[in-house]
Amino acid sequence: MLRSARELFAERGYERTSTQQIAVAAQVSEGILFHHFGSKRGLFECVLEEFLRASAAATLPDDPAELSEEGVVRAAFDFADANPALYSALADAATKLGEPEGRRRSDVVVSAIEARLEVAMRRGAVRRGNARIMAELQFALVDAAYEAWHASGHPEHREAYIEEAVQCMQSMLAP
Repeated sequence: MLRSARELFAERGYERTSTQQIAVAAQVSEGILFHHFGSKRGLFECVLEEFLRASAAATLPDDPAELSEEGVVRAAFDFADANPALYSALADAATKLGEPEGRRRSDVVVSAIEARLEVAMRRGAVRRGNARIMAELQFALVDAAYEAWHASGHPEHREAYIEEAVQCMQSMLAP
């Protein structure tokens, strides 16, 4: 069901995808879909959570010693580029659906960044500060850089957006 929902949300967007279409694609009844997820919104939240967990796993190395600003920014751009339709559909739907989904969109990734920052602070690799706020700012910075690059209409400027985001992150984290 999640795979079918993910594919249909990516292809058609949240608003143009019905629970009936998802149920047919997943070869289940709509009743089964509602039993498991409660609503289309509940199913969307699960797809969003799955995407964010994959995003955090792809962009943040397990070993904090391997964490670098450039590595994080490049991996985030690469992950979004590898999933453009889904990234766009989820970002658009989260914005339209309001605060809970918008907050969830960042919470999964922000929590992962926060945990890695706390380890890096203990090691003295980054300056001491409020790890949660720093993580929220990093997420917002990378997300905004990616969105700005796409909005610019200049795919050839990708590297410049990455470099500027990296510089901003390095300034924020310098011990």
